[in-house]
Amino acid sequence: MCFPHRHSRDLAWTLQDEGRYPESEKLDRELLGIQLRVLGPEDPDTLRTICNLAATLEDEGRFAEAEKLEREVLEIQRRVLGPEHPDTASSVYNLVCLAARQGRKNEALSLLREAVDHGLPPFADLGIDKDDDLESLDGGPRFPALAARAKEVAQAATAAATQKPK
Repeated sequence: MCFPHRHSRDLAWTLQDEGRYPESEKLDRELLGIQLRVLGPEDPDTLRTICNLAATLEDEGRFAEAEKLEREVLEIQRRVLGPEHPDTASSVYNLVCLAARQGRKNEALSLLREAVDHGLPPFADLGIDKDDDLESLDGGPRFPALAARAKEVAQAATAAATQKPK
């Protein structure tokens, strides 16, 4: 299906990056309405738009709304894709960031362990210790240990991917 939703999603993302949150939110909500009708609630593009909307809400400090959306996406992904899928692990990571930004350190660290152990993409694993959203997790032994574990997992995944026969 040829559908210009990717361009709209890209524009909403750009608006968000520029700090134009009301415009980004409006575009994401319009796009989401269309995607829900045309593609359905479990379509990967629909789920990405929901995550983009949640990110905009998070940037606006509307954490409860963002978390509700992220949890809805995660529930669908766990059911449809399974807990080991990289998209599912990325959604868990989004919840890590939300919890950390709200000072819920223990919850964030538990979720981070889950994301790392259940398929977080290597590019994400390698950047955990540099993620500004996770600054509140530093200062104890658990976060550096998880960041080191994430790097090990990423390196193993990268090595395995380069050794697969083509």
